[in-house]
Amino acid sequence: MTPPLLIAILAAGASRRLGQPKQLVAIQGTSLLRRQCKVACDADIGAVTVILGCNADSCRAAVVDMPLSIHLNEQWAGGLGTSIACAARAAEDAAMGGLLILHMDQFAISVDDLRSLYKVWDADRLKVVRSRSGSYIGPPVIFPASSFAELKQLSGDDGAKSVIVKLGRASVLEVDIPSAMHDLDTPEQLAKLR
Repeated sequence: MTPPLLIAILAAGASRRLGQPKQLVAIQGTSLLRRQCKVACDADIGAVTVILGCNADSCRAAVVDMPLSIHLNEQWAGGLGTSIACAARAAEDAAMGGLLILHMDQFAISVDDLRSLYKVWDADRLKVVRSRSGSYIGPPVIFPASSFAELKQLSGDDGAKSVIVKLGRASVLEVDIPSAMHDLDTPEQLAKLR
């Protein structure tokens, strides 16, 4: 049976604020990209793909031996929305029932976090299920297949907020995932992690 969910790890960005490819930054001996791919694979809730763009060759080499697919976002410089659109096309092409968007730099996300999101989505696969912690609301997030057409139209740096707003509050469920609020963007954040 085809897995109902595609987990897409968004890893196409240039890491301008960090000043080096954050995909390849090692934390506890493992690159962030490889760590996220391992978490997604170990969650065992669906197929895994990684969306690459900037530094694609180096990033591909870091995960080529893992049980996942790789998609290249040729328009990565156009912003986060283009990577989400690429992921939505991959999910639609594979006839998935849902798409879980996971940012590569959300270094604290765990297998249990992804399973918690999946459990809520699996009970109502027509809803969007997103992470929440205090004032943080955002990814990881699961979109149903009915959202793929809208997601494929995204561009720019705003992500998928516009799709969620258009769906309305009644179509969105939230799961408390405190680790979702942690990401890596600056040299100062990296120094604290090391």
